[in-house]
Amino acid sequence: MRLELSLQLQKVFKEMEYILDWMEEIKSRLMSEDYGKHLMGVDDLLQKHGLLESDIHVLGERVKTVNIQANKFVEGDFSEVGGYRPSDPEIIKDRINVLENAYEELRQLAEERKSRLLESRKLWQFYWDMADEEGWIREKEQLMSTPDLGHDLTSVHLLLNKQKNMEDEMTARHTHLQSVLQVGNDLISAGNFGAEKIQERIDEINEQWESLIDLAAFRKKRLNEAVDFYQFFADADDIDQWMHDTLRLVSSDDVGRDEASVQSLLKKHKDVTDDLKNYQSVIEALHEQAANLGEQDRESESVQTTLGSIDRRYQELLELAKLRKQRLLDALSLYKLFNEADSVVTWIDEKEKLLTTMTITDDIEELAIMRHRFEGFEHEMNANASKVGVVNQLARQLLQVEHPNATDVVQRQNDLNTSWNNLRELVEAKRDEIEGAHGLQNFHIECNETISWIHEKAKIIESTEELGNDLTGVMTLQRRLSGMERDLAAIQAKLESLQAEAERLEEEKPDEAEAIRDKIAEINNVWVNLKDMLKERDEKLGEAGETQRFLGNLDHFQQWLSRTQTTVASEDSPNSLADAEKLLNQHQQLKDEIDAYAPEYAKMKEFGDHVTEGQTDPQYMFLAQRLSALDDGWKELLQMWDSRQQGLSQDLNLQMFLRDAKQAEVLLNQQENFLSKEDVPTSLGLIDTKNTLEAAEDLIKRHEAFITTMDANDEKINAVLTFANRLMEDGHYAADKIHKKAENINERRNTNRQRADEQLDRLRDQLLLQQFLQECDELRDWLHDKMADAEDETYRDAKNLHSKYLRHQAFEREIAANKDRLMRLQKAGEELMAEKPETREQLEPILANLSTQWDQLETTTTEKADKLFENKRAVLYEQSCDDIDGWVTQLESQIIQAESAKDLTTVNLLMQNQNLLENQMKIKEQQVKELDDQIIHVKKIEPEKENIIEARKAAVAERFAKIQEPLTKRREQLEKVKFIHQFVRDVEDEKLWIEEKMPQATSENFGNSLLSVQLLEKKNQSLQTEIDNHEPRIHSLLETGQGLVSEGHPQSEEFIALMDDLDRRWHDLKQALEDRKERLQLSDTAQQYYYDASEAEAWMSEQELYMMGEERAKDEIGAQNMMKKHTALENVVEDYAGVVRQLGERSRALINQEHPESDQIAVRQSQVDKLYAGLKDLAQERRSKLEEVLKLYMLSHEIEDLMQWIAEREVVACSHELGQDFEHVTLLKERFQEFALETESIGTERVAAANHTCDNLIALHHSDSATIAEWKDLLNERWEDLLELIDTRHQELQASWERHKFFSDCKETLEIIVEKQNSIPDELGRDAQSTAAMQRKHNNFESDLVTLEAQVRAIQEESSRLQVGYAGHKQEELRRQEQEVLDAWRRLLSMVESRRLKLANASDLYRFFNMVRDLLLWMDDIVRQMNTQEKPRDVSGVELLMNNHQSVKAEVDAREENFTICVNLGKDLLDRKHYRSDEVRERLIELTKKRQGMVDQWESRWEYLQLILEVYQFARDAAVAEAWLMAQEPYLMNTELGDTLDAVENLLKKHEAFEKSAATQEERFAALEKLTTFEIKERRKAEHETKEDMLRAKEEKLRRLIAEFLPPEKPPTPEPEPEPIIEEKPAVQEEATVAEAAQRELESPVHAGPTANIVKPQEQTKHVEPEAVTPKTPQSGSDDRKSPRSGGRKSTPRAKEEPHQMAGGDASTPRKSASAAATVHEEGNLSRKHEMDSVTKRATNRSWDKVYVVVHGPSLSCYKDQKHAKQDPSTLIHHESPMELAGAEVEQATDYIKRPHVFRLRLPTGAEFLFMAKDNGEMEKWINTINNTSRSGPSPSRSQTLPARTEEHKDPKKKGFLTFKKK
Repeated sequence: MRLELSLQLQKVFKEMEYILDWMEEIKSRLMSEDYGKHLMGVDDLLQKHGLLESDIHVLGERVKTVNIQANKFVEGDFSEVGGYRPSDPEIIKDRINVLENAYEELRQLAEERKSRLLESRKLWQFYWDMADEEGWIREKEQLMSTPDLGHDLTSVHLLLNKQKNMEDEMTARHTHLQSVLQVGNDLISAGNFGAEKIQERIDEINEQWESLIDLAAFRKKRLNEAVDFYQFFADADDIDQWMHDTLRLVSSDDVGRDEASVQSLLKKHKDVTDDLKNYQSVIEALHEQAANLGEQDRESESVQTTLGSIDRRYQELLELAKLRKQRLLDALSLYKLFNEADSVVTWIDEKEKLLTTMTITDDIEELAIMRHRFEGFEHEMNANASKVGVVNQLARQLLQVEHPNATDVVQRQNDLNTSWNNLRELVEAKRDEIEGAHGLQNFHIECNETISWIHEKAKIIESTEELGNDLTGVMTLQRRLSGMERDLAAIQAKLESLQAEAERLEEEKPDEAEAIRDKIAEINNVWVNLKDMLKERDEKLGEAGETQRFLGNLDHFQQWLSRTQTTVASEDSPNSLADAEKLLNQHQQLKDEIDAYAPEYAKMKEFGDHVTEGQTDPQYMFLAQRLSALDDGWKELLQMWDSRQQGLSQDLNLQMFLRDAKQAEVLLNQQENFLSKEDVPTSLGLIDTKNTLEAAEDLIKRHEAFITTMDANDEKINAVLTFANRLMEDGHYAADKIHKKAENINERRNTNRQRADEQLDRLRDQLLLQQFLQECDELRDWLHDKMADAEDETYRDAKNLHSKYLRHQAFEREIAANKDRLMRLQKAGEELMAEKPETREQLEPILANLSTQWDQLETTTTEKADKLFENKRAVLYEQSCDDIDGWVTQLESQIIQAESAKDLTTVNLLMQNQNLLENQMKIKEQQVKELDDQIIHVKKIEPEKENIIEARKAAVAERFAKIQEPLTKRREQLEKVKFIHQFVRDVEDEKLWIEEKMPQATSENFGNSLLSVQLLEKKNQSLQTEIDNHEPRIHSLLETGQGLVSEGHPQSEEFIALMDDLDRRWHDLKQALEDRKERLQLSDTAQQYYYDASEAEAWMSEQELYMMGEERAKDEIGAQNMMKKHTALENVVEDYAGVVRQLGERSRALINQEHPESDQIAVRQSQVDKLYAGLKDLAQERRSKLEEVLKLYMLSHEIEDLMQWIAEREVVACSHELGQDFEHVTLLKERFQEFALETESIGTERVAAANHTCDNLIALHHSDSATIAEWKDLLNERWEDLLELIDTRHQELQASWERHKFFSDCKETLEIIVEKQNSIPDELGRDAQSTAAMQRKHNNFESDLVTLEAQVRAIQEESSRLQVGYAGHKQEELRRQEQEVLDAWRRLLSMVESRRLKLANASDLYRFFNMVRDLLLWMDDIVRQMNTQEKPRDVSGVELLMNNHQSVKAEVDAREENFTICVNLGKDLLDRKHYRSDEVRERLIELTKKRQGMVDQWESRWEYLQLILEVYQFARDAAVAEAWLMAQEPYLMNTELGDTLDAVENLLKKHEAFEKSAATQEERFAALEKLTTFEIKERRKAEHETKEDMLRAKEEKLRRLIAEFLPPEKPPTPEPEPEPIIEEKPAVQEEATVAEAAQRELESPVHAGPTANIVKPQEQTKHVEPEAVTPKTPQSGSDDRKSPRSGGRKSTPRAKEEPHQMAGGDASTPRKSASAAATVHEEGNLSRKHEMDSVTKRATNRSWDKVYVVVHGPSLSCYKDQKHAKQDPSTLIHHESPMELAGAEVEQATDYIKRPHVFRLRLPTGAEFLFMAKDNGEMEKWINTINNTSRSGPSPSRSQTLPARTEEHKDPKKKGFLTFKKK
């Protein structure tokens, strides 16, 4: 047992050792420093560490097991073996502890290593993530660093989008990077063992990230710059294209054929030039765009080269535009020169013929007609001279620019100028000849007229003998003779002009000199006789004139005297002051008028006495009596004026009195109204609430103001009464009325004064009563308040008894003090009742009530005192002593702590406090005295305390006596301090007083008028008096201060300064007052001057009013008198110059004295001087007005003479001679025009002068304005009658002249028309050039006819107008003449039109021949090109030939318009039935055949090329298929089936790949098996057609084409509708040739080359009828038999363009279908919404998109914007296909209301689109465009390219190559 135990123990020990060894091994592994070199290594170590941890856990279990086993030997019971222990338990325990410690150490090492490994894993995970980020950054850096910036705008935009995606990716990646960096920061913060490297790694990654950001920004910048760069080149390409188009326009050699075409080209060139100039902004924008490029791109050679090229080409365009404009202008000038030269030469030829046929006669009428015609000819000369000038100017311009036709221009210019100069010389010679003959005849006529004129004036002088010797006759004779003198002056001027004309004619025509001198002598003799007659008549007139004038003046004076007496005798009495003043002024004017007539009266009296002296003739005696009566009337007029003057003066005084009296009555009425309405109490015994003290005081104030107003109004009333007394003393005729009015006013005034005094007394009594009642009320209220205090029950409280006692004593004293108030009130009441007994009833109860209340108050007060102190005397005594003692204590403390006074206010407060203390002292003294009385009562109440009471009272009295002395001293001290502060305060107050008065003394207001200056002087004197009265106060104050200084006061220096300052200010005030006094004296002097100046201005203003008066004299003498009066007034004004001069001297004296108001005085003096000068100017103006009045009396003489002159003119104007023919009428018309002009010029001037005089007089409001107006109206009426007669005569002559002029014009026009008819040639030209020259000449001829047409039209209009005014045979004659002209004109127009048509036909014929020749030559060249093309050798060669062949087709299509024009021109010539129609028809047939042959050859060649293309494509595809088969055969022949599973699987994969490849190739082999187009056509030809049928169809087609050119007499028979596919069948021979060529190509070896697709042209059949069915071609997409080899290849850009349909029919028929649709083009920005994909399926995206829409031909394409449409037309928006518009429907979408201007497009496939335009106009445009496109027919379908889709898609495995090989 023991051994077993030992064995077991040793086993345990051995296990322990084994465990320890294992632990050591594990420990060595745990203590390894290898924590991994990378993330995978760390993960591996972690896995290994996990295994170690598992081992450690297992080891732990073994340790537990071993320890348990070992503990058995320590704790086990070994009693069975006798307590035998195999080992010491302590040893076992030590072993157990060692094992446990080793295990624990091992476990700790495992945990430490695991944590280190985890940290290492985090570190290497961080490094892994950082490496990942670094790799991503480097990858992006490579992308960002790539130099690829795109090769065009689209690629750059794609790169920009990629860049944006890259930036978004970077933004997202940055977040991940931040999370990784945060992990690194966390590791650093956690103290990871690789912290330093982590931080370095983080910094490195951050730097790489920043670098990446910089690279991204730089690349984005470069991409944006690249966008600008390629956009610049795109815009530059657009500009370059535009310049290329413009270059084609500005470099054109077409300069027009005639003037009209050149003008059209100039207009077009102007538009091009404007566009070119406007395009400068586009080029400038391009330059700005280049300047905004990046730095690298901006300076790149390509950009600078492009800009330079554009600028250079633009300048070249400008230069070419200028050059072309100059060429066009030169061409225009050339054609214009030729036209103008031709027209002028033709006109010159006509006029030379006219001048050579013109002969001069002696008949004046013939000469006048010639002269008139010659004037019209001169107008034509002037008009054509401008044309010659234009030709010369154009010639000079053409020569300056070195025109190619300069020689012709010079020749034409020289010929024209030579012809023109010859014509001018001929005209000048003819003009001199006509003018000389006409001047001589006019001279003879004027001489005869002058002689007749002189005879007429002689008859007028002889007729004056019939006039009498009375005044009227004498005056009439004078007027006629004065008018005769003016006529004689005109005759004298006429004679002088005739004399000068005679001398000129004698020099020019010596053969007529004798006759001219005889005429002049005859005129002189008649003129001398007329002057002698006039002189004799003047002498006879002077004898009776003076006497008749005297009698006329006498009659006029007597009329004035009678009229004035009637006016003076008027008894009109004024009703107002204004009327009185007006009548008095009118009366004074009568006096002025009488004084003005006094000199005339004296002169008339003197002349009358002289005439009647010594005469006994009854007439003279009657004249003497008239003179005596005139004398009496004159004296009576003077007496009447004086009497009327006195009466009017009294009327004026009466009206003035009545006015003043009325004003006084108004004032009295106002006073009475106030007194009656004033609220005055009627009795004092009534108590009214309104009768208060305030109301009474207010009433008294108002009444006193009323009395003050009455006192002021009394002065006005006294003035009225004084004026009344003066009028009564002067003996006024209305003295009684004035006396009554004055007494009434005086009585009313006294009554109002008495009432006012009475009411004032009552108001004062009412005021006294109200004052008494108010005092009673106040006393009653006071008693009521005191009674309430006396009845107060607070005395029952024993507390503070002494204070209550004191208050009660004060209350008793207050009652006693107010006792006198009651007594005074009672006394006043007794006095008031004594004076006003009526108030007793009201006042006695009030006084009694007051007495009763007072007694009650005294009784109540006494009772209250007794009740208050009856049982508390001792307590009251003690409290009184304590109160006095406490007050004294308080007072002592106040005296000790008394504050010092710093200023007067403080002193006053202290004084008030001192007075309060003294008052309290008196009260306390009274209380001390009352203590004696109280001691008596207290002793009685408490006898045992008598000594104590006495001692207490003595102590209080003693303390009270001691306090009185300090209080007295304190008062004295305060009084001294107050005296000092009061002195300082008085000084300050005086300073303030001086400062208050100083502004008055220094005021700058010196008055602005004399009265204000005087008031200011009074105020200044008052201020002086006030200052003088205040001076003693100043002196007293200074003496007080001096006393304080002399007493030696401590503040003496301060007092001295105050006194000095006060004294200085006082002297300044007195000095300022003296200065103001002197200044006021100066102002008084100035204002005195101003007053005198105002007086002078007022006087001058009064004179101005007179000068501005409008009174006028009634006749010439009155005007003269007024002039004399005005002269006297002017003298007064001149005398007043002394006053003005005196004022000027005063003003200058003041100015020299340097008066303060010198400037104002100078201005005022200048105003006075100006006013005086203005007064003199007004005087001068009035003088001029008076002088104008004198002109009135000359008016009547002028009017009468003018009326006589008008009567003489009326005789001539009434003539009825109208002339015999045109020349005669013209002569009469010219003479009458001269007469009318003379009459109007002279008469208008004279009538206007007379009217002007009348108007001036009427405008001045003359008293005889009505008469003047009558004269004026009569004169104007006669003048208007004369003008009307002249106008009537002129109209008659004009009508006659127009009728004869019409006949003359008709004759002249007929001659011109006949001449034009004879000048039309018959030649039509030999070729196009000669015909064009004849056309130009004919055009000039037609332009000349425009003038002739205007003449014919004028004749028609003139005939229509004249026929309205005539009837009978004259009207018929007018019609006949008109009809002759119209018939001739129609014949001429017919000949001209016939000539024009012939020339046009000839021109069209030659043009047709030229066009046919050009087209035939061109077709020969095209056919030669098609015949000489080389043979192709492969597919690319065929495609090249097809492209070349298509270019031939494009050239053919381009010539389509020329064919159409040529054929239409030929057909037009055939329709016109041209004389060379057979030749034209032959040319047309030849042209058509040639053209059809060319088209057939092109189509055959095209079909041949298509077939060859299919052959080569088949050979190429077959070679490719064969090569593929040969390449796959080794694989299929391989017998290896695989030795292993992997090999078999690989073989299976290869076989599956082979099957997929075979399936892919199956479609190609299926396409090879189908028939080619060549085989299909061969089969069709074998089935349906023969060679003869094709030839017959070809001939039939050709016959249809030429049928329309055949003559109309053999119309073609109708043909059946052609089959749609007839044109697609090629000729049999051509197909055979093509088949042979195809066979040879198949037999030759074909090498696979690059495949290129050629789209077969889609031929389209011409339809005979519009309803024909659209043809189906074998190449169409719907044909099941199409070639499968045509699909799968990309079409070339050339193949994308649909070839135009070759015209197989009539060349003149417009192309339809595809050609029509191709001409439609429209593009613009729209908004699109896709509605339906098909009829039953809605679109997935139905949102609105902005697209750029292009309709071109039959398709509609939508692009993203315009740039995409231009740069990449094949890339549509959303990569969609163009919309085929064939069969599409478009309409306005009226059912769609969400957006305006929307239209719907429905495609044949069922798809629907909505498009929105910007307005209705744009929407309608798009609808019309799409409608036109959709209606133009179905668009040709596009042929498919190889390979084509098979219709059946079968499983490739079933028909693959593998299935073929399986058995």
